[in-house]
Amino acid sequence: MLELVSRVEFKLNHGASYPYSICLRNMLGIRYLLIVTFTCQALAADILMATMGGTKSHKIPFWELAKGLISRGHNITFLSGFPADFHIDGLHEVTPANLVEYIQNYTNWDLLGARMNGEMPIKPWDGLRYAFESCDAMLGDAETKDLANRTFDLAILDGAYPECLQGLTHLYKIPFMYINTVGFYTGSLSLAGNPASYAITPNFYSSFTDKMSLYERALNTGMQIGQNILHSYVMRRTHRIMRDHLGAHIPHPYDMSRNVSFILQNGHAVVSYPRALNPNVAEVACIHCKPARPLPKDLDDFISASGASGFIYVSMGSSVKAANMPESLRRMLVKTFARLPYNVLWKYEGSAADMQDLTPNVKLSRWLPQQDILGHSQLRAFITHGGLLSMFETVYHGVPVVTMPVFCDHDVNSAKAEVDGYAIKLDLETLSTNQLYKSIMKVIHDPRYRNAARYRQNLLLDQRSTALDTAIYWTEYVLRHNGAYHLQTPARNMGWWQYYLLDVVGLYLLALCALILILRRLDIRSEKVRNPHYPNLIPPTKKKSKKL
Repeated sequence: MLELVSRVEFKLNHGASYPYSICLRNMLGIRYLLIVTFTCQALAADILMATMGGTKSHKIPFWELAKGLISRGHNITFLSGFPADFHIDGLHEVTPANLVEYIQNYTNWDLLGARMNGEMPIKPWDGLRYAFESCDAMLGDAETKDLANRTFDLAILDGAYPECLQGLTHLYKIPFMYINTVGFYTGSLSLAGNPASYAITPNFYSSFTDKMSLYERALNTGMQIGQNILHSYVMRRTHRIMRDHLGAHIPHPYDMSRNVSFILQNGHAVVSYPRALNPNVAEVACIHCKPARPLPKDLDDFISASGASGFIYVSMGSSVKAANMPESLRRMLVKTFARLPYNVLWKYEGSAADMQDLTPNVKLSRWLPQQDILGHSQLRAFITHGGLLSMFETVYHGVPVVTMPVFCDHDVNSAKAEVDGYAIKLDLETLSTNQLYKSIMKVIHDPRYRNAARYRQNLLLDQRSTALDTAIYWTEYVLRHNGAYHLQTPARNMGWWQYYLLDVVGLYLLALCALILILRRLDIRSEKVRNPHYPNLIPPTKKKSKKL
């Protein structure tokens, strides 16, 4: 076929008659169409996507990549613990009932109340047990067992809790990739051999930035080492469960993690931090971001009623349920919004009947089209919990923000936004009505916040390709090159003492000690040759006379 196309192109380039030229051009177009069609069919792959994340937001980057890959002719199966909310043509979603039930029971928490009381929103043991308990629930489900009998060409896993799913990829004997949904989490990056210095990489549970004092670096290092130790314990428990369900031949999760083909990192130097990354890592922050569309009529009418003053948008994301907030916080928000000279759109999952004290300038809704709202020209500020995707959308649409971090990576996300100048970060434990009101008015009326948001927006949008195009390219690259293992670094198989050359330092110290000892011996011999009385320099010891 390629030879035929070449002949037609030759005729066109060397002066065919006009009618004949038209005919040839039509033939050429048909040939190109056939080539593209056959090429797409040749590249079409069966891809398994999977996330064990405990919040629905983990699904969002997968949805966007799935839609892009489906348009390229690939078949996508997507496993998660959250039933599908809507239908995507070409996407087959698998939701093991045991995993769904486990996550629903696990996430029945009062995050806001705990944070306001100065407690840890998620207790340490709850954070540890999730990995192996969810693994047991997922692998023990009949739907997962049916899935294990299928065949796939590639797996794309969530970089958060990927270990249990790696057991399935080991059974399939296929390459796997990550979408590292938690942008500030570096565990999966480190295991793949990427440098993650504790001096400039803030722990994703902290509120540090990449510029830390001596005390902060010491605390950050202690947190990282402590988490690594606890993670190794969790992996032992997870490995035991994987072997029980999948067989004793399943390797240790760390051994499988080091063999990752490629990582789509949900970050970017503009919205996270500049990082040294290996060739098998591509940053795809804002893969889900898109221009705003017209709002539904009821929302548009509400916003139009605010006039030139504009409106404010409030959302605590999908993981923090506003309906479960303590009554004291609810009253505080209602009082604050009543004082504002703006209309307020509030994503609130509870019943409007519970809000008898709500003022007319506030509109509640169980669901709101967030990006369409953030991209609206009349929006003045965004009040949120500091979730990663919400912060990315804030930058994408150039909106100043007030954050009230709750748990997980909310603090570190908010700290980054605050240091970049487009956010004010508040502490729920010490929050007051007056403080919240002043912060909202400040990000609206101080032009530095909006200017900083617009500056970051321009930086984020100034890329040679979109995040989705980048993700699609590297996914198909891995498919074309059977895992693209040539991009892996040998650092992934090194221990930390080898990577930081501590074994080499030890070798040099040993060699230095040996050299010093040899030189001392040579020096003693040289002194003996030079000074024949050298042994006499040492005073003789007196011998005691024996009494007769």
